[in-house]
Amino acid sequence: MRVLIYSPVRLFGEGIGAFLRALEQIDAVLVEHDEKELEAHALDFDADIALIDVTTRNVLVVAQGIASLCPRVTTIAMAVAEVAEDVIACADAGFAAYLPRNASAAEMMAIVDLALQGETVCDPRITRSLFHEIARRKQTTPPPDPNECLTSREAETARMLARGLSNKEIAREMHLSIATVKNHVHSVLQKLHAVSRAQIAALLVENPWVLRFPQGGSASRKVDA
Repeated sequence: MRVLIYSPVRLFGEGIGAFLRALEQIDAVLVEHDEKELEAHALDFDADIALIDVTTRNVLVVAQGIASLCPRVTTIAMAVAEVAEDVIACADAGFAAYLPRNASAAEMMAIVDLALQGETVCDPRITRSLFHEIARRKQTTPPPDPNECLTSREAETARMLARGLSNKEIAREMHLSIATVKNHVHSVLQKLHAVSRAQIAALLVENPWVLRFPQGGSASRKVDA
């Protein structure tokens, strides 16, 4: 198992890293404390698990960036206050699981193992709040607007996002620059009223018409600057 750890608190991150390196099932550990360094090294490290310290401001944006760069990595939020608002924010950011602030080392490894199997542990009170939040959003979140069609490039981007491709993989498939792909991703999220790639995949199943882009939409494959 390859584990990526991010915490702006050096002692915290390195302490967890030292603990993990001593375990037989851990093949490699990378500890990062700087956001830019994290994004620069995340793709090359090819982690199975990313443990992200969420105690500091803007870290949820960092987590979304990691999920965008490495969509196949299982991301786990560390040091989460076990209140509904914070757990829901982690879910919105794309985390697969969370470690409460009072979790022990043994509990951390149990949660990591479950997350790799596609499972998670959640306090029953938090689970209830999650269901309430989903129901509330169903009532208040508008569906995609039929009059706001995706362009051909945006439709193709949406298909690839639903397949779990990273921005880099989409750029390679479409022969576009990373910057152009990021613009397309932003437009797709905005037009579909989505907050994550998983939500895009669900929306495409429920609303297949959103991929019907106007005739004459450019589908050429020239490389953008």
